[in-house]
Amino acid sequence: MFLTDRLGQFFDVFSRRHGVHGPGYKPLTISRELHGRILLLYGEVISGRLNTGGWGYAEDHSATFFAQMHQALRLLYGRANLADQRQRGDAEDVMAFTNQCSGEELFDFIEASFKLDVASRIFGDETEFVAALNDVFRREGAPFQLLPGVVRQEPVQNYVSIVRVAFPRIVRVDEEVVHTEAVVPALSALADPAYAGANDEFRRAFQDYRTGDYADCLGKCGSAFESVLKVLCKKNGITPQPGKDTAGNLIPHVLAKSTLDAGTFQEPLMLVARMRNRLSSSHGGGSAVRAVDRHVAQYALTATAAAIVLLVQDMGN
Repeated sequence: MFLTDRLGQFFDVFSRRHGVHGPGYKPLTISRELHGRILLLYGEVISGRLNTGGWGYAEDHSATFFAQMHQALRLLYGRANLADQRQRGDAEDVMAFTNQCSGEELFDFIEASFKLDVASRIFGDETEFVAALNDVFRREGAPFQLLPGVVRQEPVQNYVSIVRVAFPRIVRVDEEVVHTEAVVPALSALADPAYAGANDEFRRAFQDYRTGDYADCLGKCGSAFESVLKVLCKKNGITPQPGKDTAGNLIPHVLAKSTLDAGTFQEPLMLVARMRNRLSSSHGGGSAVRAVDRHVAQYALTATAAAIVLLVQDMGN
C-alpha cells in the first residue's frame, strides 16, 4: 500500500467527516459513562482478557496496539504528544488522551483502531467486536451506530485474496425508524461483494444525510441505485445498449427480468432515479442554487433504500 493511501485511511475518521456541518447537524454529546464503557471494553479486548474470536487463546497485544495507535493519532492531529501533559510512553500518552478527549476524538480512536496493522490479530472476529460496541451504544441510549466493515474475496491464482472495501464507521442513528426500517435492510442487501461499489455509495449518502449535506445525499442515493441496477443487469444477463446504462434506461430492462409487475413498480423506481437529476448537486444547476430540505433528503434516502431492498431481494441472488 502506498504511503498516501495509508495516510488517507487514518485521515478518514469521524471528526474530519464532521468538520463542516450542514444546517441539519446536531452537536455531538456522549455521557461520561459511555466514554468509560468504551475504553474499558477496549482495554479488556486488547489485553486478551476478552476474546473476540470465540476460539483459541487470546493474546495481550497492548504494547503493539498502543504504539501503532500513538503513531496514527499523532499523524491525524499533527501533535508530538497527545495528552496535555507529557507522559512516559506511547501507551500512557494514548490512555491519558482518550480518558479526557472529546466525543468526536473518541470516535476517531474507535475508527482508527480497525485500521492498525495489529487489528486483525486483536479483533479475531471484527463483526463480533462491532456488535459489542453497538450493544454498548444501545445500553447507554446513545444515538450512534458503528456500521460494519465490508470485505470481498478475489481469486488470485491458487488462493483467494481478501480485499478491504470499507472499514467500520460511526454514524448518527437518532432517527431510529429511518435507520432500522430502511438503512439497515439496505446495507444487509448490499453485503454481497458484488455490490461493493453501491454499498460504499449508499453509506456515503447516509453520512451526508447525517451531516446535513442534503443535496450530496440525493446525488449519492442516485449513484448507489444506478450501481445496483448495473449489477443486477450483469447477474441476470441483461446487456443494455452502449450509452444507455443510466438508471432511467435500465429500470424497464431489470423489471422485465424480475417477478415484479412493471406497471406497478416502474414509476416509483423511476422517481428514485429522477430525484438525482432534478434535485441533487450531481448535475450542474447553472446559476440556480440547489437547496434541498432535510425532509426531502430523508425521503430520498428511505425511497432509495426501499428500492434497493426490493430489487436485490427479488432478483439479486
